Amino acid sequence: MSVKLRFECGRAWLGMLLALLAVTVQGETLDSVVEGVIAQHPTVRSSAALLDAAAERVRQAKSNYYPTVGMQASANQARDNQLGRELDRGTRNADAFLRWNLFRGLADYHSVRMAKSDQEAADEDLADAHERVALQVAAAYLDVLRLRRRLAAAQDYVGQTERLVGDVSKLVAAGKAAPADIDQINVGHIEAQWQVARLRGELAGAEQGYRLLVGTPPGELEDPRNDEAMATLSQDDMLEQVLATNPKVRAAKARAEARSEEVGVAGGVLMPRVDLELRKRLLSDIKPDPVVESRDSAQVSLNYEMPLGGGNFSQKREAAARMAAAQADLDDARLEVQTNSSELWNVWSEARNMTASLGSRSVASDKVVTAYDQQFNAGRRSLQDLIAIRDEHQRTQADVIDNQHARQLGAMQILALLGRLRESLRVSD
Repeated sequence: MSVKLRFECGRAWLGMLLALLAVTVQGETLDSVVEGVIAQHPTVRSSAALLDAAAERVRQAKSNYYPTVGMQASANQARDNQLGRELDRGTRNADAFLRWNLFRGLADYHSVRMAKSDQEAADEDLADAHERVALQVAAAYLDVLRLRRRLAAAQDYVGQTERLVGDVSKLVAAGKAAPADIDQINVGHIEAQWQVARLRGELAGAEQGYRLLVGTPPGELEDPRNDEAMATLSQDDMLEQVLATNPKVRAAKARAEARSEEVGVAGGVLMPRVDLELRKRLLSDIKPDPVVESRDSAQVSLNYEMPLGGGNFSQKREAAARMAAAQADLDDARLEVQTNSSELWNVWSEARNMTASLGSRSVASDKVVTAYDQQFNAGRRSLQDLIAIRDEHQRTQADVIDNQHARQLGAMQILALLGRLRESLRVSD
């Protein structure tokens, strides 16, 4: 079999293999894998629990608007002076009471608003956890897919070099090639085997990481399609939307609002309290009987306490400092998201722009390899020329595969920053 025919057979085999990997088969889709991981991932479970805790804080804050009821029992023994006589008196009382705070400097109002803002921040944290886990799974999925394709191309190249060793050996035996050509082609063959070994090791590591993340080893993975979500999005639109839709920025904004309300809560501590209290005597056992005994009572009290150590004023200054820190965190989150989104967009855009050129390069490389094979068989090309053009063809295949991976991963990273990755994958909450 001629060198040209062997190369054409190998190329056809590789094309069929890549087609099988790329077409839709009954395998694992990215959306189904992501949906299966999100529900049980520790990061998501932690964020969901913190959201439940934040919801309970809202209920606790609202409970301050309601009165409290209780019972009070007392027993004491005292020496009293009644009408000029000293008496040993034992007292056993039981009261029911209702106590209602009427005013404490709008602290309850600000407490509810603070708790609601913290709950909103926790909700955005959960959305951010969903996006980060979805991106983590997508990256692992795409890495396995890329390495499988790279390994298949490298194995095909090893097969080509093996066949070329056989063909050159026949030429040497027939006296049409120098014995040193065998050594030359063997060097290339060993290098191709090393590339296969390296890629096999990387693939094994990627599949192990996938199994730990997903819980099952990767099966037949389908090629994800997420180009539609990026088709109508420009860089200016993306930079504008990312500040409004990024879950991390939204969470930081909600926390800044919560810390602003915390200043109001601390300010309420500096104000006096107004409380209403109603009491009903349920049990009274006093021996000997007193001259006067209260059976029912109602009172409105005005209380104002000022710690001499300045704790109340310090608490308000602390709240103001926390508000400033939260605002700085919001500014930092905005800067980080804008920087990351700009960098990711430029990388993704360059990869997308190179797709057509790499496709043309791949087609041209196929034609050049075919022409070199014919010229080698006709004695018009050296073995070194043939090895060099096949090495270039191998690099072209690797670049095409890596470019596809860069486009897919870059698009998903941008969608995750926009908070739209799960939406694009059609993954429910």
